Amino acid sequence: MSRCWFSLDKRINTDPIHHQIGDDWVRVSSGKPGLASIFDNDVLLFIITQYMSAINRGVEPKDLGRRFQFTAYEYFAFVGKKHIGGRDYAELWKKLERLHHTFVETNIRTGKRKTQHSFNWLSEIEQRIEGGKHRGFEVSVPSWVHDSVINKKLVLTLDPGYFQLTSGVQRFLYLFGRKSAGKQIGGWTESLLSLHRKSGSKSSLYRFRVNLERAIKDGRILDYRIEPVDGDVKNGVSFCKDTPAKGLTNQEDSRVLL
Repeated sequence: MSRCWFSLDKRINTDPIHHQIGDDWVRVSSGKPGLASIFDNDVLLFIITQYMSAINRGVEPKDLGRRFQFTAYEYFAFVGKKHIGGRDYAELWKKLERLHHTFVETNIRTGKRKTQHSFNWLSEIEQRIEGGKHRGFEVSVPSWVHDSVINKKLVLTLDPGYFQLTSGVQRFLYLFGRKSAGKQIGGWTESLLSLHRKSGSKSSLYRFRVNLERAIKDGRILDYRIEPVDGDVKNGVSFCKDTPAKGLTNQEDSRVLL
């Protein structure tokens, strides 16, 4: 979450994303459907939260496979969408298509071993329609994500209001603050140039600064105070948590992937 592996744009974006972290690197690319966006990532957050909810209920990790079935109603309830129509079903399928066609390559370590790994956010996708009625979806989660969640528990809570954030930059800032500042009393400060680089944004530094200023105009995003350093985002941005995280569901210990 401290580096964005998704497009921040709502419009279709096919420009690849590249992050270099010391000797570690990440490359994200896609073809015609476009890169999966930070809004498409809601599907992965939903799936991962269901995995963690099952584990919290006592389901053995070995019984949680990579194939995952769900209905559109379950997903829309999770993200807080109340009015659902045929267009929403079509848009959800487009989200799944972009996640399926977005290709990730990385050598970032997820355990003691360091390997180069390539995967799509969703290995397989399927929607079922019987007798003209939609019967749900089935997807296959890549082993890299499945292992990170089921075995390594690389997860954190998010504020449920995250899904109501309509700006890609706001979403990135919240996730960055959640990962970097966490619950530290002193918070975290990051330079404008570093934020721009870690966001994966393809906009110019100037345009990113304008969008950043717009995103933090209220001085906070959900349970984080996000403010310019010395009153100017050109000097950097500070993140500080000042209210407890509420979690994504009614279960206090529900969590989502970093």
